[in-house]
Amino acid sequence: MRNRAARKPIDKIGLAGAGGTAELALRQMRGLIDGGRFGNESRLPPERELAAELQVGRSTLRKALEVLEAEGQIWRHVGQGTFIGRRSPNGRTRSLLNLASVSPKELLDARLTLEPAIAASAAVAARPSDIARMTMCAERRETTKQPEAYNLWDHQFHLAIAEATQNPVLIGLIEQLNGLRRAPTWSSYKKDRMVEPYYSISKKEHRDIIAAIEAQDAGAAFRTMKTHIMGVQDGFFAWSEDGK
Repeated sequence: MRNRAARKPIDKIGLAGAGGTAELALRQMRGLIDGGRFGNESRLPPERELAAELQVGRSTLRKALEVLEAEGQIWRHVGQGTFIGRRSPNGRTRSLLNLASVSPKELLDARLTLEPAIAASAAVAARPSDIARMTMCAERRETTKQPEAYNLWDHQFHLAIAEATQNPVLIGLIEQLNGLRRAPTWSSYKKDRMVEPYYSISKKEHRDIIAAIEAQDAGAAFRTMKTHIMGVQDGFFAWSEDGK
């Protein structure tokens, strides 16, 4: 029986370039989750127990867990453990947009319209736990070496900002935009963003957005997010022209 927490498709990213043991641990964890070993929203056993069961080191296990978390198959609650399923499932909405009918320009225009205002709203409503979630997503994005995980942690970062608004409509909108960002054209572009100078610029912009939201400065949050999305637009169209 498949894990009931996976109510919508999971973007499986794998561990390209990782050692065979890490890839094996990831496959084993997928098998345990898909096979129903853990109940919906249940807590995983401690890392030392899982590592012993899978016969891998804890560092190897953590690589597999990082991928599963980026995919949304598990989530972590500081001080309480790691849980099966997608974080904060309440308020999730079904995507109403057809991936094939939305162009990259349309997606970027929508992001530029919506996300600065969402960041400003987050600056008013964000709780310390929301700031911690944004920071964690930014750090995971900065430290991963996997292009696919880099992309998904970026999606999680922008979703965390929407979740900080406490508004299920805004959360649903960002979920739909994230779904569109997983289209093949967008995914190919995002892989190129791990190179300089884009990588360092994007890292700083994410940190500036977090700082503005933490300072409860709605105006600064709006401006920093607008600058960030405009930079993404510039990079995308430069990449498109180079690819011709």
